[in-house]
Amino acid sequence: MKKSFFLILLLIAAEVSAQSKDAQKLLEAVRQKFNKVNDYKADVSVKLDMSMIKVPDMNAKVYFKQPDKMKVESDGFAMLPKQGLKFSPADLLSQDFTALYVKSETIGNRKIDVVKAIPNSDSSDVILSTLWIDTEGLVIRKVETTTKKSGTSQIELSYESYEFGLPSSIKISFNFGDLKLPSVPAAQINETGEPKEKGRTRRGVRDGSSLKGYVIMNYRNFQINKGIPDSFFAEKEKEKKKMLD
Repeated sequence: MKKSFFLILLLIAAEVSAQSKDAQKLLEAVRQKFNKVNDYKADVSVKLDMSMIKVPDMNAKVYFKQPDKMKVESDGFAMLPKQGLKFSPADLLSQDFTALYVKSETIGNRKIDVVKAIPNSDSSDVILSTLWIDTEGLVIRKVETTTKKSGTSQIELSYESYEFGLPSSIKISFNFGDLKLPSVPAAQINETGEPKEKGRTRRGVRDGSSLKGYVIMNYRNFQINKGIPDSFFAEKEKEKKKMLD
């Protein structure tokens, strides 16, 4: 793995003629901006379009508190993508990695810096992440990540306001190679997302299946730094434990 790491590092270095910007400082500025958000709650609508699985559009309320407390309230089938709901620059950038500035470009009328991040640990599941950073708003506009186990995913973020760095929309596109997927075919899932046939288990798996698609989450009605007590999240954990007992 160490040889692969250095090979990737050399290939990236070959693409970069000169690092005129400090990539590490840029990413740290993005992380510090998000850290100004102590807590928030918001309404979110979720649309999933995945091969082999049909899931109806969903609505939920999301609650977040630093550093990593998260609560989701949803009526009906809650197959919600945690990767997007819990997307946090602070969490993403807290890992030990080497950051390399690649280039600057313009998307729309926004100036974007492209940065590559390579984990320093051989045990990390992530091989390489490429981040597109809005240098004026200090927000992440896009992330492409390649992992050892789950293939490649891409996250695109849109913003109505740059004040707190919270996205108004997140789109996750993925192409996860060979996976073990639930054995219930799409035709057997009703509008609630549950199997149509009573007693049918979803524990069976199909090996060698490829899962492709995207998830779009649109956020609205943000309430930021209004104060959410820790007990609010503790109640949710108690509910989970009770269901498992």
